[in-house]
Amino acid sequence: MEESCVHIIVSGLQNLGVYYGWAMVIGLNDESKVYPMVMSVGWNPFYKNEKKSAEVHIIHKFDRDFYGHEIRIAVCGYIREEKNYPNLKDLIDDINIDIEVAKKSLARQNYGNVKMDTFFNI
Repeated sequence: MEESCVHIIVSGLQNLGVYYGWAMVIGLNDESKVYPMVMSVGWNPFYKNEKKSAEVHIIHKFDRDFYGHEIRIAVCGYIREEKNYPNLKDLIDDINIDIEVAKKSLARQNYGNVKMDTFFNI
């Protein structure tokens, strides 16, 4: 994600860490739908990033890559703070838990309504 976009996202959030919400990839024709997402915002200490980043993981199996496409995201809630991990397995285990938390949270009606917001109309 471009640094200017990361700055905008970070400035609108209270804490660094893992968030959940909805995301849409623009321009994928039949796959340009709104899907659940989790997003890590921060330094990603496991990978020793030197700049803050925002990494969006869309919870959907796409048929193709969408690098270079515009995405729209709506953040609905906060899951946890970012943390460092002793190994990749522990990181992946927490990511999988984050995905389950996101899916269960977004199944609630109030969060489901966000998916229908005009923000996602193209």
